[in-house]
Amino acid sequence: MDLLPPEIVRQIVANVPKPSLPSCRLVCRTFNTFAFAILFSHIPHWLDYKTSHQAVLSLVHDVYNRPAVMWSPWASEPDLPVDRVFMGIVWKLLVKTDPPGFSLISQEGIEAIEDLVQLTPQNFAELSEKEEMTENRLKTAQNRFLLHRNYSRKFDWSGTRL
Repeated sequence: MDLLPPEIVRQIVANVPKPSLPSCRLVCRTFNTFAFAILFSHIPHWLDYKTSHQAVLSLVHDVYNRPAVMWSPWASEPDLPVDRVFMGIVWKLLVKTDPPGFSLISQEGIEAIEDLVQLTPQNFAELSEKEEMTENRLKTAQNRFLLHRNYSRKFDWSGTRL
């Protein structure tokens, strides 16, 4: 697979049905790179407060596709900690590299490396050199995304209409 030009791989992955993209990521690193970008392309929209608020509002006003009872878009979000996987996805989309401290090494191997810098919500802005990516912004984006995903039953997890 590594012999195919990236342009060809991009075209192949672009024509794979969305439900098959997670499996496509397992083919090789090149396929993973392009499939990842497609699968998680909606995540940066949740980092912008106005865009994410509008998405939640549109669901509120869609009486046919929303549940009868749902969270108010004007209420405060639940105070959940930022999930490590969500933070890693945001990092990879914004910085275009693997996040620091995310490794294929076993947990024992990670503990053995004392110098390894771990990505946390508190140091995300500093390590990514994106001052606007505060812990609160990551938390708000994650929580709005999760609430929207849970309430929009006729959409799959990536925001695609079923």
